[in-house]
Amino acid sequence: MSSKSTRPLLKFPIDLRAHVFYDAYQRISTEKSYKNYEKLCIKFGKQAISFEEYESLFNQYLEVDERELPDIRGCILSDVTNGKSAEKSIDDLCDAFKNHKIDKEDHGYWYKRFENGQSFTRVTFSNFPEDVISEIVERCDMKSYLNLRKVSHALRAIVDHLAPPCTHIDVKCGDEWIKVSVDDTVIANSFYFEKDKSRLSLELFEKLSLKTVELLLRNPKLRLKSFEIVPYPYVQSTWMKTRTGIVIPPRNHKKRFFDLLNSLDHKIHAEKCVIKVDNEKEVIKVLQCFKPGTLKELEISTGISMDGITEVVKMDQWKLAKHLKMNTFVLPSIENFFHFSTFELGFPPITLEDMVKLCENASISNTFEHCKVIIQGIFELETIKSALNLQPTSTEQSFSIPNTNLIVQYLSKVMLSRVFKIYKN
Repeated sequence: MSSKSTRPLLKFPIDLRAHVFYDAYQRISTEKSYKNYEKLCIKFGKQAISFEEYESLFNQYLEVDERELPDIRGCILSDVTNGKSAEKSIDDLCDAFKNHKIDKEDHGYWYKRFENGQSFTRVTFSNFPEDVISEIVERCDMKSYLNLRKVSHALRAIVDHLAPPCTHIDVKCGDEWIKVSVDDTVIANSFYFEKDKSRLSLELFEKLSLKTVELLLRNPKLRLKSFEIVPYPYVQSTWMKTRTGIVIPPRNHKKRFFDLLNSLDHKIHAEKCVIKVDNEKEVIKVLQCFKPGTLKELEISTGISMDGITEVVKMDQWKLAKHLKMNTFVLPSIENFFHFSTFELGFPPITLEDMVKLCENASISNTFEHCKVIIQGIFELETIKSALNLQPTSTEQSFSIPNTNLIVQYLSKVMLSRVFKIYKN
């Protein structure tokens, strides 16, 4: 390499060395190369240097031994300016810089940009139309989505106005611990905090770990297939102290998460909600955060302290849902289940009178599909058959009800109670 190559390059938006080398390869004279250079200066609104100085640089750059692929975008722009076709341009560039591999797609990108009169500056994420960024976000998994938000403040502002690319949120929550998974990615887990491996305080760590959860839930464009909240297994603080040396004060994570739900200024869109909590009050706190009508499927399980769901059945979220699976210690009246297309009731069992009402409604309902219930064990199977006027069918343990399209199938005996499935034929 010539010692002259250490001379600083002129401040110019393109690589003049590549421009000179490309013109020289095409056997373009210094005078014509200068004319090409002047056209580029006009394009960028730059003051051209004198022909004498350009000639000196032209001769200097020809002596440079190019070890790496130079920036050839100026060469592409010169080809576009001089009316050279894209095919001819890529062929000439590949011949001129034969010691380097030129990406054909990259060349095509810049050729089209220059041909359309667009700027020399490469497009960034923030320059893309929102529908393009939206498509990018849709193709992201959760980890990629969170990384995308870190690219720039401008991009984050755009991304945060789009629907997050997630369909399932799973919250395991207790007073001492919380774990949140989004699709297949764990985004908050206070259990795995280890003081000796983190410079953050436990309080700050847990605060930061919930920021992503809050970010998603506060986005009104969030669209979920399912949301699930279940108890987190209780882990005693003394056990944690023995294992990690950390003394865990009461964190009250459940209250903090319910407070977050209560603070939302919009209803969450979800097709299914699974709620496994201690009492009716907590069921209401969760359900009231979801948009009625969009919530099609409910799964509710409660603790032994549950007195009933007398207030839950008054909520629109309950009334407009179509599918239900329920395990509680007290059931509401059987009429509260008549609007569901499908439902499954665990313990406690229903009465034989409720079973009769259920079949009467199912036979005239336009929306009923099937249900699964448990009948109190005080009734013998023959008593149930007589009360419902069940008639045998060709399938063992399956019975029809005359003048209806209902089939009542005896499934099993659980303890002293009997499990039945009712469905339309």
